[in-house]
Amino acid sequence: MTTANKITVIRILMIPVFVTLAIYYGESIQESKPQDWMRFTAIAVFLLAAVSDGLDGYVARRYNQRSSLGMILDPIADKGLLLSGIITLSISNWSQV
Repeated sequence: MTTANKITVIRILMIPVFVTLAIYYGESIQESKPQDWMRFTAIAVFLLAAVSDGLDGYVARRYNQRSSLGMILDPIADKGLLLSGIITLSISNWSQV
């Protein structure tokens, strides 16, 4: 497995971490006990995953590590990250009402 593919797999593994933190943060708001560390950690995980998208592409091109596995995993990771962010934030309560 190439380095670029390893970065992509790590990005895929970050998705459930982000979703879990985001959902539990929304629940903490509903209980009127917001856990700000969950919010900041969820945002940091999402941003790190987004940055890793550019990084894996750069590594694959720079070091000639393009692979058929990467061509399958990268779009899955991209769409999984964006869709999980949109869906999670639309169903969880991130605002104090």
